[in-house]
Amino acid sequence: MKFYSRSGYEGQRLAATQVFNLMDDQLIVILRSWGSADYNQKFIDDVVHYLSSTQADLDVTTPFEYQESLSSLANRTRVSLLLGHDSFYRNENKNEFLVGFEATVLLKSKNELAWSSVGRFSIDKVVDKTLQTYMKNGSDLDIEVLLPVQLLGIGQDVSISSGSMLINDDTQIVLSSLYKSDLCIGQGDNLQSLIDVRSVAGTYWYSVISPAS
Repeated sequence: MKFYSRSGYEGQRLAATQVFNLMDDQLIVILRSWGSADYNQKFIDDVVHYLSSTQADLDVTTPFEYQESLSSLANRTRVSLLLGHDSFYRNENKNEFLVGFEATVLLKSKNELAWSSVGRFSIDKVVDKTLQTYMKNGSDLDIEVLLPVQLLGIGQDVSISSGSMLINDDTQIVLSSLYKSDLCIGQGDNLQSLIDVRSVAGTYWYSVISPAS
């Protein structure tokens, strides 16, 4: 999967957002840590260990059941976030808050792209020069102060948005985090020029992803 990321802000800003391309381009993890970024690699390791084990058809036991409404691929992304969440809640954040994460996991297999997400993220698919929204969390929940919407690793329960879509060689996905900003289709058709930002003293981060590449 190829991707191009861009960010900007006026006034308030998001915590730093990192994009990890893993498992031979089949996995993208977007991670935004609120707290020390020193814990990012451990969270990534928790996610990748589970997903790579299931890909290798190893017998992996977890305390989390699959949801019947989701595809097998989407369930795998969901459980990977639950495992990372549970690990940090029971260990690093057991006695005091050290770090919490907003995260999105994108996993590709053949012609399916699945995702699971916690925090201020939206997923749009480019369809006929328009943005077709598949998921949108957090951008409408605050007016004056830019705060994390929900974090992995800091509470016993967490709400995860999951889903999947069919993809082909021409599919383009936009994953974004917006605060007092909006996205629109740009004048070009490559990853760098596909998206423009409409911003009024706002903050934005987005990544244009070509899953089939």
